[in-house]
Amino acid sequence: MIKEIPGVAKGVVVYGASSREIDERYMEAARQAGRLLARRGVPVISGGGRGGIMQAVTEGALEEGGVAVGVLPDFMMERGWNHPGLTHTLSTGSMHERKATMAALSRAAIAMPGGVGTLDELFEIITWRQLSLYKGTVVICNVEGFYDRLLEHLEYTDSLNFMRAGGPSKLWRVAFSAEEAVSMALDNPLGEIPPLKY
Repeated sequence: MIKEIPGVAKGVVVYGASSREIDERYMEAARQAGRLLARRGVPVISGGGRGGIMQAVTEGALEEGGVAVGVLPDFMMERGWNHPGLTHTLSTGSMHERKATMAALSRAAIAMPGGVGTLDELFEIITWRQLSLYKGTVVICNVEGFYDRLLEHLEYTDSLNFMRAGGPSKLWRVAFSAEEAVSMALDNPLGEIPPLKY
């Protein structure tokens, strides 16, 4: 598995929808995240798709002269689902390898609004953080209250002791705009979590 791209620093992985049918407010938030990361000189890592949030974050970074890295499994590349303007395109053998590669290339993760694929990525990176397999900060970008119900359920889950004590405060942060998400990812990192003991 590729752990680094020569000459490219660790970036921030941005998860998000591939759908083109979503509200423009979500798209603009993703573009802004890409722009802000690029202005800070931070590569944007994404699923590399040519539509939806993935397209918007890539194009936001490119507009500001930034680096946009896309990671796609072979079958998506064969179907032409990759964004043609990516600075670097990495192909993987599976979806599992895709997620692991995106994590390995990143120092933090931001979850923009998305569907089941985005939720899968978000929960996997939170799980890896809980297990001390991922050291970066995880930010849930709750644009327009998109994640309100999910966050409510996570609080409920925590209240019933299905998470480690103080889990939510150690596992992720919640932002309400692209600006806040980028600042949390880069300027206000979460501390490392001690390894689990059984």
